[in-house]
Amino acid sequence: MRRLPVATAFAVAAALVLAACSSGSSASTPEAATSSASTDTEIVIGSTNEPTGLVRNVGGSSGVSQTMTRNVFEGLTSVDVDGEVVPTLARSWDVAADGLTVTFHLQDGVLFHDGTPLTSADVVWSLTQAIAPESKSARKSDLLVISEVTAPDDATVQLHLTHPSQGLTFYLASVTIVKDGDTELTSDNGTGPYRFVEWKQGDHLTIERFADYWGEPAKNAGVTFRFFSDTTALNNALLTGDLDLVIAEDSPDQLVQFEGNPGFTITEGTSTTKKLWAFNDRVAPFSDVRVRQALYKAIDRDAVLEAIWDGYGQVVGSMVPPTDPWFVDQADVHGYDPDAAKALLAEAGVNDLTITVDYVAGDTDETIVALLTKNLADVGVTLVANPIDDATWYQKIYTDHDFQTTLMGHVNPRDVLWYANPDFYWGYDNPQVQEWVTQADAAATADEQVELLTKVNTTIGEEAASAWLYLDPQIRVARSEITGFPQNQVTESFYVADIVRNG
Repeated sequence: MRRLPVATAFAVAAALVLAACSSGSSASTPEAATSSASTDTEIVIGSTNEPTGLVRNVGGSSGVSQTMTRNVFEGLTSVDVDGEVVPTLARSWDVAADGLTVTFHLQDGVLFHDGTPLTSADVVWSLTQAIAPESKSARKSDLLVISEVTAPDDATVQLHLTHPSQGLTFYLASVTIVKDGDTELTSDNGTGPYRFVEWKQGDHLTIERFADYWGEPAKNAGVTFRFFSDTTALNNALLTGDLDLVIAEDSPDQLVQFEGNPGFTITEGTSTTKKLWAFNDRVAPFSDVRVRQALYKAIDRDAVLEAIWDGYGQVVGSMVPPTDPWFVDQADVHGYDPDAAKALLAEAGVNDLTITVDYVAGDTDETIVALLTKNLADVGVTLVANPIDDATWYQKIYTDHDFQTTLMGHVNPRDVLWYANPDFYWGYDNPQVQEWVTQADAAATADEQVELLTKVNTTIGEEAASAWLYLDPQIRVARSEITGFPQNQVTESFYVADIVRNG
């Protein structure tokens, strides 16, 4: 999820990655690194997306995935910066003729960071825990196609499926493999190009290059992620040289100080971050589709986008970004129409409605809440603001489902599938959508999968399962000597192994 974007989710997309534009200096790509780049350099990266914990399979903050997935902890597969599934701890895999058994062949010579060799037992443990009854992983529902995980030998893992799965290798990229028996992410149990060093909550998280990494070594000596609660402090740190790179700019207002400055590079790429005003669909009045549609039509989303992004980003009308093959432009399905909103509320028999919105306090959400409050007042609805912190959000909304509405940004690819899970925090329960999602994963062809998920996308948009406000742009700012960072954000992970300082 958001910054908390719920959690943490990850799946393999047949997404087309749009070409990224850049302003300021030339685009920064891994190929941009020059021969003068130092492999002994430590990189300092600024972020407002801090992890909420290091326990596996609990969902919640994407901060832990952003900093450590692919960098410190790896899956059988990964999703690269182009949105493609690539072999990782599995060097290859075979699919049985009936599609019900997938055999993964593990890489040779993989060591955990304490020097222990990776075996199939570690993979069996990690995957089994991800789908266990007590798991709260946001991707759990996508992985329940796995009925059993077995290990024919130390170098082979077999996944036995209830039905063939088009998305299995994509979803597996979200499952970090740790040592057999471990439930937390530690300095010992990763296999990635970096070893976890420390996390000082509220300040920083540090990782260092692992000398015995089984694959291509990191091009820098280590990375420290520094965490900030507001973007002004974040960008001041970049300006004063305390940071090398800012992962994501939350506001275009912050770019003015870097534009035209040869000391900095600004890049704009694609994003999977959808900003939602989510309803608790399991409780009245949000269980009535007419009420959800009315509230959606009451919002001037163009004004919201302009206030937050000033010409960047785009209004969306469903959970699917344009980079997914099942995208349908639904921005106008519930376009701004206060009169229609009033009529739908009257039809539903709802008068003098007062509702509460829980949100993680911050400048962006405060601005959105102010605009929502004004729009809703115009149709006779009172919005009560309830700012909370990340930890409270996770417990109150994500875990306990104790809310009416909430603001949240979701970064996960293919998270449209969560609308097929009635137990997810927003509680949308449509048996037809659930059937389409199941059929799509078991589809015989990719075209059939696209057709079914297009129906899912269209239906949740028409029924206003949530109120999707806009899709974030992916704007990064770096010191001009820093290259090798990805411009597009196609998964929750921010892969840092190619980042170098030149000169």
